[in-house]
Amino acid sequence: MNVGVVAPQSSHWEDSHRAAAILVKAFQRLGHRAWLITSIYHDDEPALDPDLVEKSEKGFVEVEKDASGVPAIRVLSSKPLLPGGGIVLRNFSRVLGEIGDVYGLDVVVVLSSFWNGPEEAAKWATVRKSLIAAGEPVRRAFFVYVPIYYTKFHVSRPVEYASRVMWATLNFPHILREADLVVVCCSQEAAELRRLGLPPEKVMESNCWVDPDLAEILNTTPDKPLDGFDHVVSYVGPLGEGRNVQVLIRAADKLQAVGKVGVVVAGAGEAAGRIKREGKRNLVLLERYGPETIASIIKSSVAGVDLSAYEPMGIRALEYMYAGVPFAAAPGSRAVWYITDGVDGVHLSNAEDVEELVRWVTTLIKRPEVREEMGKRAQKKAEGLVADKLADAVLRRLQGL
Repeated sequence: MNVGVVAPQSSHWEDSHRAAAILVKAFQRLGHRAWLITSIYHDDEPALDPDLVEKSEKGFVEVEKDASGVPAIRVLSSKPLLPGGGIVLRNFSRVLGEIGDVYGLDVVVVLSSFWNGPEEAAKWATVRKSLIAAGEPVRRAFFVYVPIYYTKFHVSRPVEYASRVMWATLNFPHILREADLVVVCCSQEAAELRRLGLPPEKVMESNCWVDPDLAEILNTTPDKPLDGFDHVVSYVGPLGEGRNVQVLIRAADKLQAVGKVGVVVAGAGEAAGRIKREGKRNLVLLERYGPETIASIIKSSVAGVDLSAYEPMGIRALEYMYAGVPFAAAPGSRAVWYITDGVDGVHLSNAEDVEELVRWVTTLIKRPEVREEMGKRAQKKAEGLVADKLADAVLRRLQGL
């Protein structure tokens, strides 16, 4: 099959954007042709010269060696002038139709909520269904939607909150009706969609989001303690202000009293400068990294942590657990839905609770048998959660329609 996976942008760090590239890899590993279909942006910066897309005949450009690491189709797109606005794919229902014809797409998977991609894909699906019903010789293509519909809106501006409520009220129901299959990440999300009237047979629940490439590297990467430290606590992800970088700095300060404990941070974002300015001696910021480095950081950690005020996907938590590393997550992270508190990780009471995090890490260090048991349970839970399994399940469900 030929599969297009649509996302607002690509990213090395933001899980809700990484998810699209992960799915592309998973479909490819199953022997299918797959492309990431997205805007010109990668981690909020242009991934190619915007003029290449603007001057393209059909509104898109294929990029083989793309910043995302997978075959990508970059489409007409823009950002609003006002700060905080989301990325918009321009004329996307038409462009998607062109892409579908050129690449012979059998399946279009669209990720995320609160942006125009799902709306435009639903329009595209509606038109194709109408043409097929009218007897036109149109190729059948399935529309799969992954809403990443985190029920707790984390917004600080009333206008943004109101716009999200309006989107969920006006656009969301139509998108759900037009989708052939809706993939949700956890039972809580499935319950929320059932309350919106989505038929149970249209919903598929799966938390199989571990990057297959990273999983392969984790399987062969040995534990390698960081020079100068006996133990490491790590965070891998975006370095935005909403990710509580300041709290990571405070945690590193307090962990110095526990022993030679390093806090390793790998990622990128506007708050990286703060780590450089305010970081303690035991806080290490990695600015050069590849998949092997990320795997080494994860495997060498006594624990992983996400203190983000808001994290709608939580894939990194699953990847830490896959490697046998227990994980601590704040309530604003979807990771708390994947972790069993006190069994394979911990649920922190809030995103500012440094004391609770330090107590837990101290316990793992001073009682290695606890760390070993939590790691084993984490690994057992996540060992079957590689994204290949999700891609296979999606295609099997579609074959039955």
